[in-house]
Amino acid sequence: MTYSSVERLLTADPALSLRPLQVAQLTRGWAVDVTAADLDMLAASVDAPRRLSAKRGCLGDTGANVELARMLEERPEDFGAVGQIVLGADAVEVRPGPRLFADTLFVTGLECIDGLQRLRVIADLRDRLPREHLRRAVIRLEIRCGAERDRARHAYDVEDRYRNGPTAQDLLIRCPNIRRLMAGDWEKGDFDPRRGVTAGPHGSRFSMAEVTSALACLSDDPLPAAANLAATPEGREALWSDRTSAVYRSVFHGRMSPVGVMRAVEAWRTARSALAAMPRKSRQRHGHLIEYAPELICWKACRWLPLMSLHTTTKSAFAWDRAIERELPTRTVRAAESLVAHYKELHPEHGRPGSSYKSEAPRFELWRELADCPV
Repeated sequence: MTYSSVERLLTADPALSLRPLQVAQLTRGWAVDVTAADLDMLAASVDAPRRLSAKRGCLGDTGANVELARMLEERPEDFGAVGQIVLGADAVEVRPGPRLFADTLFVTGLECIDGLQRLRVIADLRDRLPREHLRRAVIRLEIRCGAERDRARHAYDVEDRYRNGPTAQDLLIRCPNIRRLMAGDWEKGDFDPRRGVTAGPHGSRFSMAEVTSALACLSDDPLPAAANLAATPEGREALWSDRTSAVYRSVFHGRMSPVGVMRAVEAWRTARSALAAMPRKSRQRHGHLIEYAPELICWKACRWLPLMSLHTTTKSAFAWDRAIERELPTRTVRAAESLVAHYKELHPEHGRPGSSYKSEAPRFELWRELADCPV
């Protein structure tokens, strides 16, 4: 019996027949747009990872897979907007379909180079979601053959080496308040939430961590919640990640201005310098508060400043530069001494066996207790 080339392709295993929305032959293979409904059976079987020669098996209900499933259920149009599925194949053949621009794609010797988890999410939801719903999820497939298939496989096997994982700091650029701040007048400098601030005649640089800590310490919030989060890398990530929270909005709000940011950074740096200059003996016992909770002291030392006018761009009756340079260092030392004394009074047991200043001093519960301490 003589088989046509297509019939021979279809006798191979595994094989896939697609009616793509769009198909294009590129330098490195094929680019194909299909819907989730076209792929619902591709990874449905238990042996799909082995049959498709996938790098990993199905990972189950990982955090990423749960989010992918939720996206497919709630926002199918977004499912294919992030990421793509990369397949390897022995051969790809395009045949004209019955209608204009309705080609049929035959893919044989199929291999899943990247995207098995997405395929499995589709397979797991195929019985719960109507096909019309799955058709709303348009997905880009890249299909590689020959040497390009090997090249893609080797590259994806070690892709983590080349990938910068996204962080909450990366997404700050989506905040409209920060975007307005970026567009402000930085006097020949600039601001970017990833690189921080470059400003002044000498091009002084401040990191985004410094900017965040400074704005948190000079927030007009009556509690030091933002200052507590800004004190550690993990806390800053938590602060940056929730742009709808009241704590975030107390730091990055619509009133921000370049001059306000610079005032905050100068005040924060001045207060930190004053703490660093305090004698070593002041850091003993409950004085470890200076060592392990400096942001609390900076926050407290800045309470006397007119914080509501921090970002005012018109000429201010308050002499910010003079206050920061001449008064803030003394007030910072005074705040440190008062907070340490109050800390000792409230928690004389801290520092004893079984307790640690290093673990106790940074806790927000303590900061909240000390927030009303008179200075």
